Amino acid sequence: MKLLVDQNLPRRLAALLQIEGHDALHTEHEGLATAADPLILSWCCVRARLLVTADKKLTKFLASSGADCPSVLVLREMRTVSVERTASIMAANLPQIERVVLERGNALFSLTPGRPIRAELLPLGLVGPAAAKAEPE
Repeated sequence: MKLLVDQNLPRRLAALLQIEGHDALHTEHEGLATAADPLILSWCCVRARLLVTADKKLTKFLASSGADCPSVLVLREMRTVSVERTASIMAANLPQIERVVLERGNALFSLTPGRPIRAELLPLGLVGPAAAKAEPE
């Protein structure tokens, strides 16, 4: 699964995911460090990349826009978790995320340490929640 780590997350997260064998880029390295959310989402749609972010307002944007791509992973309550632990939690959940996207389509995923990953298919509000029950480490 191809990933784009948003500007509100450390570049080191993308680097750690790359070390684990994931195709992870950071917005800063792609010239998107100051880009607005719609441009970043469009960039991810064109390149079929999952956007990894800590920006909860993207949920509202996705809902109001009716967008059906890209898939977005919102990392919640990760500020107290080391970037190494965040990368580990993400890596453990990426197979489940990829399975949902391949089988059911683009989705908004929410990942909170110690809780099952949640997913809602895109466009938001039009389809019920996806069955995504992977346990974070």
